[in-house]
Parts: sequence; structure tokens; C-alpha cells
Amino acid sequence: MDVLEAIKGRRSVRKYKLKPVGRELTEKLLEAARWAPSGGNIQPWLFIVVEDRGILEMVRKISPGYFGEAPLAILICSDKMKAHRIGGTLGRDYLTIADCAMAAENIQLAAYALGLGTCVVKSFSHSAMKEILEIPEGIEPELVVIVGYPDNIPAPPRRIPLNDILYLNKFGQRLQMKEA
Repeated sequence: MDVLEAIKGRRSVRKYKLKPVGRELTEKLLEAARWAPSGGNIQPWLFIVVEDRGILEMVRKISPGYFGEAPLAILICSDKMKAHRIGGTLGRDYLTIADCAMAAENIQLAAYALGLGTCVVKSFSHSAMKEILEIPEGIEPELVVIVGYPDNIPAPPRRIPLNDILYLNKFGQRLQMKEA
């Protein structure tokens, strides 16, 4: 699949079939995440794969943005101590979040190419997540990517026209492009 096709075709899926995501596909998603760009090559991410229905239900209950009953969730965490040791305050406070977001995007694009649906969730109780998944001090849960076979694929959302958000050389200096 062409990467631009995946970028434009990917949707936030909120309704899933009960069919489990196989370990082979899960490994492909994690491999895609591992190859995400990383500021200073810190690679601060750690991944917790959740397949257990009981744990998934607990995670769903503490995550207001987690809709549907996906058979798989991947929690992307950041190792704040490692990031600070390698990248200082910038690494700890900013790059970890950007790196984890890029890993989540790679998971989403790979999932779409593999026929899976995803939705990224940031709205969850961090303290409850740490307790449920027994996450130690210094490791912070950043994003949950829920994964499954889509039962419903939403229509594409409206996008702001490129010409409304594009400037050339300086802010306010318009660059007109042909809309694709």
C-alpha cells in the first residue's frame, strides 16, 4: 500500500469486531512503532500490549476516550529518566511526547495497511493506568492505541483547505497550491 494512501485512508475507528488480532500482526505493529523517528535517537518508548479481556475492560473504564471493545490495546509509555539522562530537560519534557506520538502514528498507518482499525486515546487516568498495569516510577503512560478489525469505518473528516494554512517564507505571505 502506498504511504499517502494509508495517510488519507486511515480513520479513528470506534467500533470493532470481536475477532482477535493475531500475535504476528501485533508484532508488525510494534516493529513499525520501533522504527518511528526519535529526537536525539533517545527512543524513550516502552510498549505494553494488552490482550486480556478483563484488563482491557479496566483500561476502558478509566479512559473516557476509549470507545468500542477492541480486542487489543497498546499502551505507549515513555522512560522519563532515560530521556532526561540522554536529552536533558528537552528530552524528558518534550521529545518523549513527540516520539511516542510518532510511534503511535506508525502503529496506525501499519494497522491500516494490514486491514486493522485503530484509535489513539490520551484521555485516561494516569495514576489508575499505572496501578492497573503495574507501571514503575519514572515510566509514564502517554498514549493508548486501541486496535482491532473495524466493524464500522467512519467517513473522512473535513480538512481545512491547504491554502488556508500555508505560507511561503514568512507568516502571512500566501503560497497557493492546487488542492489534491
